[in-house]
Amino acid sequence: MPSYSYRARNGNHLTSGTVEAENTTEASSRLREQGFTILSLSQSPTAGHFHLSLKRHHVPFKEKIIFTRQLSVMIRAGLPIVKALEALERQSESQYFKEIIRDLATQIKGGKTLSKVMARYPQVFPEVYIAVVKAGEETGQLADVLLTLADQQEKDADLIGKIKSAMIYPAVILCALIGVAFLVIFFVLPNLQSIFADSGQKLPILTRILLGTSTLMRHYFLVFVVMVVAAVIGVRYWISRPSGRSIYDRLKISLPIFGPLTKKVYMARFSRTLSMLIKASLPILSSIKIVRKTINNSHYDDSFDRVERAVESGKSLSAALDKEKLFPAMVSQLTNLGEESGSLDKVLLEVADFYDKEVDAVSRNLSALLEPLLLIIMGIGVGFVVAAVLGPIYGLVQNFSG
Repeated sequence: MPSYSYRARNGNHLTSGTVEAENTTEASSRLREQGFTILSLSQSPTAGHFHLSLKRHHVPFKEKIIFTRQLSVMIRAGLPIVKALEALERQSESQYFKEIIRDLATQIKGGKTLSKVMARYPQVFPEVYIAVVKAGEETGQLADVLLTLADQQEKDADLIGKIKSAMIYPAVILCALIGVAFLVIFFVLPNLQSIFADSGQKLPILTRILLGTSTLMRHYFLVFVVMVVAAVIGVRYWISRPSGRSIYDRLKISLPIFGPLTKKVYMARFSRTLSMLIKASLPILSSIKIVRKTINNSHYDDSFDRVERAVESGKSLSAALDKEKLFPAMVSQLTNLGEESGSLDKVLLEVADFYDKEVDAVSRNLSALLEPLLLIIMGIGVGFVVAAVLGPIYGLVQNFSG
């Protein structure tokens, strides 16, 4: 039986461990029966599956979108699901995905449902995907929910693409700054150091600091690299701990420029996923339990805990969201409108579209917002080098001319 590693919250305590189950859904149910709120759940590698570790266990996001949309079209056209999967297997460009699709078809021939077989591959089909497919099977709307899933995946891919595009300019500038610093420290300053030493003049404190840094970096470069790697590992470990994770997650939503953008991304993902789950006829409480996993932030996770308890006690979703500071007032107000009109899924979709446009606007202007900060950093760096290097050189020229 497969083993699943988990991180979960039990009251105010974080815990981790493993649980044996046939699939992710069963593992989740077992943990919830023990009173755990699941933060992450993934299949543990086993000795029997070691040979697979040598393969590339990754399915491109674009290929999953195509698979979902084409499967929807084929089922809507009346093609049996096994025949549809066999056709999709031939079209797939990923060998790993081919094997998964082949197994889906084989297991369905044996009488299992699509959602149950997909649950065997949590690294490819996340829980929200499986829950929507299961709801589609139970309501006889599998083609419709698959189409909704494909639209959702495309929106997610578009959102990720916008963020990545917005970060290209700052990343290029940062790499350029690091490259210039490397050239100055390892090639320019060593030559100037010998000139300054031959001159015998007393160097300013800034120049001595710069030359000392260059000497240390050149003589202890490997030590510096090891220290940087150790620092990165240390920070990653610290973030994995509850105290460090809390601070890191708080920074993600409170930093200037990036904090508001992150919140908008969270709200777009929350609204769109919840809309899809409700449209697929999932109960509101079950939908909340699933949608919380799409937002990887411990502070939002605490908010979802309180929202779940409020909904369980009989309050409406809008009333529960209204009490949470991390959810804008507009979200709770429009949710209330959707509840009263009986069109909550449509209203949430409009909320998601609104935040998608907000993210798009911020992403397009991100370079302009960051440019002044980058110019200030570059100006400080250039000013420091000019003051430390050109000052003594100007003094040498004056001595020679005198």
